[in-house]
Amino acid sequence: MPDRSRCPNCREPVSPFAAGCAICGADLDTARWDKGPGIGNRIASWFGALSSGPTKGGMTPWVIVFLIFFGTGIVSTLLALFL
Repeated sequence: MPDRSRCPNCREPVSPFAAGCAICGADLDTARWDKGPGIGNRIASWFGALSSGPTKGGMTPWVIVFLIFFGTGIVSTLLALFL
């Protein structure tokens, strides 16, 4: 990542609010623009969107899956203890 406190042309220290370098006159605004996420972050975000998708209901799907797999065992154990 480039040092944003120095001019990209002459490497002299510049103010964070300066629009141009006082020494060489280089335009600093275009040099300070954020380039955005890298290709790795974009690919990971794309795969994350494919696998997860939007959440619908928070923990509700996981509670249903838990009850499907373990609910009968829990209920039968409770019935055996109390009956």
